Amino acid sequence: MPDHPDYFQEANLLNLPLNRVIIPGSHDAGIYQPGKENVQTQSLDIAQQATAGVRFFDLRIATHKTGIGPWSEYEQRAYHLDGSLLYDDVHRVRKYLPGTDKDTPSHQNVSHLGGWGGELSQMLADAQQFVSAHHTEFLILKFAKCFNLLNVLKQCQQTLGHWQYQPAGQENTNTLAVGHFGGTVLTIFNENDVANLHLLPGQFPGCIRYKELYNKKREREVAYDPNYDGVQYFGKFSSTEDIDENTRKQRGILQRGATGVAAGALGMMYWTTTGLTGSILDRNAQMWNVTNTQALKDVWRSGLSASLNDNVPREVRNAIQQGNNPVLLAQNWRAFMPNIVMMDDADGNKCGTIQNLNAVANQEIANAIQRESFLQQGH
Repeated sequence: MPDHPDYFQEANLLNLPLNRVIIPGSHDAGIYQPGKENVQTQSLDIAQQATAGVRFFDLRIATHKTGIGPWSEYEQRAYHLDGSLLYDDVHRVRKYLPGTDKDTPSHQNVSHLGGWGGELSQMLADAQQFVSAHHTEFLILKFAKCFNLLNVLKQCQQTLGHWQYQPAGQENTNTLAVGHFGGTVLTIFNENDVANLHLLPGQFPGCIRYKELYNKKREREVAYDPNYDGVQYFGKFSSTEDIDENTRKQRGILQRGATGVAAGALGMMYWTTTGLTGSILDRNAQMWNVTNTQALKDVWRSGLSASLNDNVPREVRNAIQQGNNPVLLAQNWRAFMPNIVMMDDADGNKCGTIQNLNAVANQEIANAIQRESFLQQGH
């Protein structure tokens, strides 16, 4: 299983903006401990996933309770379960009784349908140790559907320390160069969840907002905002156990992202079939056989191709008319593309397949600009 710990530098991607590179993502990244087959999504822990090449980690955190009554203890752990099925139990321990974690407002029950994964402090420590050893690399930890979020923010700040990326003022994270983030961990949180915490200015400087631009209920998507201070992405989990259905859904979602409204966003593609029943790891193995790996590449290419065919930017056309070098334009053009490919059971081989799409993207963009140059010259 190949490892890719210093990929950005080796692939000469450090000067490209974040929305021009393709990176492997880990779906339900914290559910790596052996357990129920309908719960476990990963075989490698966070440190091993990062070494294999994963750079984007989907983490869902809830409070796990051990012990009884006032002597109960609580820890933040990854969990796997649809949020609508998770039970939130208010913590009512009396302050004067012995025991720890008196300020924990609640704990969660994942029932027989769900399960628990890695402990948050260990996962953060894994991330910190990786970037401290690989100074040209970064990791993005996306926290979604979390409970007791204030505690999550505190742990991120305390455990990551100066390895936690902190924006320098109002930054559009999407357009910053890959090398700008080297040696740091980006911790990103849903903008609505952050707003509900009513944080004081500067209280958690490493808390980066993210916005989801895809909305399946609207005919028009949420538009990409070039002045947004945080991360904007376009994509959607397919919510299906059927490989063919996931393929169809992802193709349609990515082609919608190429309409122009999401031109500067990070495209997110889900190559997953996580469900409530059956073995996730067994089903995932089918998604990476020869036929379905080619389907992944085809779906990914369809998302990029739709953007290249429909949205050659005006500034690129003007630059071509002014005689600029098409090869240099290809290096700097920011088109919508599937930047993050989310997967279950991440390993070095799968990450390598995804990372190799960077070369495909560069060639596709160069070809599109060459075609545009050909047309501009009146052929």
